[in-house]
Amino acid sequence: RGADSVYVQNGKGISYKVKSFYNDPVNDIAILKISDKSFDNLPSLPYNIKRGSSGIGESVFTLGFPKDDIVLGDGYVSSKNGINGDTLAYQVAIPVNPGNSGGPLLDNNGNVVGIINGKENKTDGATFAVKSKYIMEALNAIPQDSLSKRVSYGKRSALQGLKRNKQVEKLQDYVFMIKVYNNN
Repeated sequence: RGADSVYVQNGKGISYKVKSFYNDPVNDIAILKISDKSFDNLPSLPYNIKRGSSGIGESVFTLGFPKDDIVLGDGYVSSKNGINGDTLAYQVAIPVNPGNSGGPLLDNNGNVVGIINGKENKTDGATFAVKSKYIMEALNAIPQDSLSKRVSYGKRSALQGLKRNKQVEKLQDYVFMIKVYNNN
């Protein structure tokens, strides 16, 4: 919000200009589209967005850019609700840093179960993630005429059954660092 320009940077350090495609300040979700002509489209998404909810104790992991290299974090869902009983989010016990915000929260089958959106500084290890249900709602709210083609979701994640290191290998090209610039 209020940015002059926004770029995403991949794990190889290459940056691409993006435009905000959809903003949902209530659920803290922004969907970005890479608008840079030099970007080569990626193959089909290897992950799926989980349609059901995750349970307390379910193992989860995240990938993000708290520094220039992509970082893996492991943990579990610690509460079905976020801070102050927020039903839009999970509380997860997973180490995160500011660069993890906006990154995916995935289950062991490689399904996106949420998007990391905050950390409670007063409570050690309390991290929050917007639930996948609201990610689906945001994707479905994008006006059809603004898309060159409709976002499609597979029935099964291509990451299911793979060891974590192989999941990360397949995922890392789909996770970007977001860089926001404001000249004011």
